[in-house]
Formats: sequence, C-alpha cells, structure tokens
Amino acid sequence: MRTLAIAAVLGLGLAVAACSEAERRDAGNDLEAAADKVGAEVKDAVDSPEVKEVGAEIKDAAGDAGQVIKDAAKGAAEGAREGAAKVEAESGDAAN
Repeated sequence: MRTLAIAAVLGLGLAVAACSEAERRDAGNDLEAAADKVGAEVKDAVDSPEVKEVGAEIKDAAGDAGQVIKDAAKGAAEGAREGAAKVEAESGDAAN
C-alpha cells in the first residue's frame, strides 16, 4: 500500500510539472486531501477490532506454543531420568 501511494505521488508530481500555477495549487490540494484520506484509512485499519483480534490470537498462539515446548521439555527430562534409573538398575542387576 505504501508503494502504491509513493507511485501515485510521483505520477502526480510529474503531471503537476507540466501544469499552470493554478493547476499546481489544485493538484497540491487534491494530493493533500488524498494523503489525509489514506492516513485516516490506515489509522482506522490499525484501530479496527479485527486487527486487534488477530493480535490477541497471535499472542494466545505464542503462549500455547510456549506451553507445548515447556511440557515437551519436561516430558523429555522425565524420560531421561527414567531411562537413567533403568540403566542404573540393570547395571546393578548385572553386577550381582
């Protein structure tokens, strides 16, 4: 969207260069109005409930992923302890 706005401004700038002073003023006013409109639309989009909901969902998903990783690490540690205890027990049986 930003690229489109920049391209529009450049195109308008080239067109204005070939115009009279009055036409340049009008084009400048039109450009300012368009920039204000785009700015307002971007602000509305950022403040929209949909964008805020997506942000909340991303935050929840990140929290869920963190919990899954934490649980997996805990399970791996428990498995390692159980495996070490089993090897130790088997080693003790073999020594007897």
